[in-house]
Amino acid sequence: WVYRESARAPNKAETVLQMSCDLLCARTMHVSYLDRLGNKRNCSQTGYNVKIFLPLSVSNIEVTFTVVGGPSVFKVDREKPGLPWVKGAGGALVPDKFVYSSPPEHVQFFIRGPLLRSFVSHVDERRHSESLLELVSRDYACIPAMQVAYTDQTGRRQTFSGSGYAVKCHLPSLARDVEVTFSIVGGRIVHKVDRRDPNLPWVQDANGERPQESFFYQECPQCVHYEVRGMAWGAYVSLVWERHLRSSREDSIPTVGSCGGLRASMDGRELYDKAPELVPAIGGIVGLEAQHSEYLLPPEVLLFEPSPAEIFHYSSGGKRGARQIFLNTPLSEEENAALKELRRALAKRGVVQRPSGPLPRYMEIHALRMLQTCKYDVARTIRLMETCLAERVRRLPIAEEEVIDDLRSGFIYWHGRDRKCRPCLVIRLERIGELARDKERAVCLVLFALEYAVRFAMVPGRVENWVVIVDLQNVMSVVSPMHIGAMVSTASAIGVALEKVYCGRMVWLKIVNSPSNMLARAINGVIPAEKKDKVCFPVDAAAALADLFEPNQLEKRYGGAALDLGPGETYPFRFFPGPRGQAAKSAVHSESDDVTTECSTDVGTAHGDLEGCSLHDAVGLAFHEGSLWDESSEEVRARWLETATASSLTPEAAAAVTSLSSQQVEPCRTLPSWVRIVNPKVLTEACTRRESSVADLCDVSGCVGPEETQTGEEPRARTLPTSPSFHLKFSL
Repeated sequence: WVYRESARAPNKAETVLQMSCDLLCARTMHVSYLDRLGNKRNCSQTGYNVKIFLPLSVSNIEVTFTVVGGPSVFKVDREKPGLPWVKGAGGALVPDKFVYSSPPEHVQFFIRGPLLRSFVSHVDERRHSESLLELVSRDYACIPAMQVAYTDQTGRRQTFSGSGYAVKCHLPSLARDVEVTFSIVGGRIVHKVDRRDPNLPWVQDANGERPQESFFYQECPQCVHYEVRGMAWGAYVSLVWERHLRSSREDSIPTVGSCGGLRASMDGRELYDKAPELVPAIGGIVGLEAQHSEYLLPPEVLLFEPSPAEIFHYSSGGKRGARQIFLNTPLSEEENAALKELRRALAKRGVVQRPSGPLPRYMEIHALRMLQTCKYDVARTIRLMETCLAERVRRLPIAEEEVIDDLRSGFIYWHGRDRKCRPCLVIRLERIGELARDKERAVCLVLFALEYAVRFAMVPGRVENWVVIVDLQNVMSVVSPMHIGAMVSTASAIGVALEKVYCGRMVWLKIVNSPSNMLARAINGVIPAEKKDKVCFPVDAAAALADLFEPNQLEKRYGGAALDLGPGETYPFRFFPGPRGQAAKSAVHSESDDVTTECSTDVGTAHGDLEGCSLHDAVGLAFHEGSLWDESSEEVRARWLETATASSLTPEAAAAVTSLSSQQVEPCRTLPSWVRIVNPKVLTEACTRRESSVADLCDVSGCVGPEETQTGEEPRARTLPTSPSFHLKFSL
């Protein structure tokens, strides 16, 4: 048995030993035990918050602690006020040690103190079924406190209070009516902000007062993480992250955020534990516990209509180049001919039974992307297929728990969308850490991040690409001459993933904050000639990105208005409302030409609610997979044509399907039309179960921000409307 540090829920057949420290110094937890054969075993883990998992068959467990670069963690009398030191013969301090003859389910040791005088302040022993509330200060601008009140199993009201930069409270799983509030050491309370707005404005009640931030749960939540920012006189909760640790798919239902509680889209491991030719072309990330952003897939993205400049890449001279949108869209005669040739070659090699037969699923929708990347060289395309098989398919599935620590390092993450609704990938090389010397670990992290986008953030035929910002700030401080070879190998593997495994996805790449022109020239020298028009080295990153993004989509370090994210803040990935800005308002379409019916107030209100939330829970793997409209034969066309007639299509795509089929196919340009075509159940669930956050806002009259607006003016109080009472016409 090997210990594993993980954010996953413990297995019922395991014991968990957890060490949580303050940030004054790092400590090491040492564990020794007898395995089921009676052999002595030892293991240890160093850090600020670490876990060691052991099988329940072990016995005689001993746990001790040391300070990195210092002495042991010494024993105090935790039964007495002030926690006095326990001294041995001669007055020497005694190292603390914990002994368990049989394994407990879960023990958490909280360690505090400076380098030479660290001590275990308290020990929390609990069952796997108990829950966790965690408060973290993200900027250390003040010392926050968390107050928790709940009703226990006997009906008695219990309370908890704790302060510090990292506070944890564990509740019994049968606790109910849980209320959580916050204050600042010194007496000030933490007031409520509107976290749906990227500027986090203060919320005001009808009397113009700022209400206290308060969270109430009728049933005990499994794990909730609260992040506090700001000075003592203006502290606020900037992020609330509720983790769902149950393994049952039926229990994986978001309690806040998306569309009033629609079930989360979860792909089972069994989809990818099968023969390679049956593995889906997208996805492969499983066991997701982190909630998706409530702006991950809003109607604005689902209904985006790409222009010719988004469907094809155009050079600075206006010459049409490579295709960028491949799915749910008509192809040219030349492209269909190339697909036909590829099918013949695959049939000769025995990859498919006949030229018109189904292609291996892992590459079926990517066939034209691969051909284009290989300049329509069939032999090279088949080699690229083999690369995708080796670099992607063999590594799937990847569980969130396997890469959670690396996701939180902030090395690679998604942050917002550009004005064409394309997700933005940020790579911070200064945070590469140990990944620089571990190629396999780095590749798995990159695959997880990229698969997340194609599985949840893309819309076939509308949004199929991403943009990339590579930040070289402080990169020279992490480059060691001893590890140059390993770093080059890792960088090469990441490059293969970006440009081969996920070919045809990147629209542009901007390398910012280069420490020297020499480094920029060295990087530019290894970029292939055909890729140079996609890569640039802007001197002023903010100016270069200003025309491509709405301010709320970018971090402040890149000229945007969103908060700069530190390590630990980048996952779950961040998406924001309004990526298109004013362009979205000019692209609004009506359904006046459709047959419409006046719906009830409830249904009309439900449509209004859907306008502002992410609909990622309303669609599954097949929706994001889409179809490649391959017309290389009648048999091939017949396999996708019927599905295409019932898909959400742009006007050009709908006209193309109409010409191929015997029925009139209408384009999908409005949310009611999308709901009717893709998932009518969305409307039903939104009508029957309104989001509790909407009800909360009914008592709110306005809000002002904790920070100034982008123009530097004092933020104005904004009225938050209650649920409207009106009739909405929509197509049935």
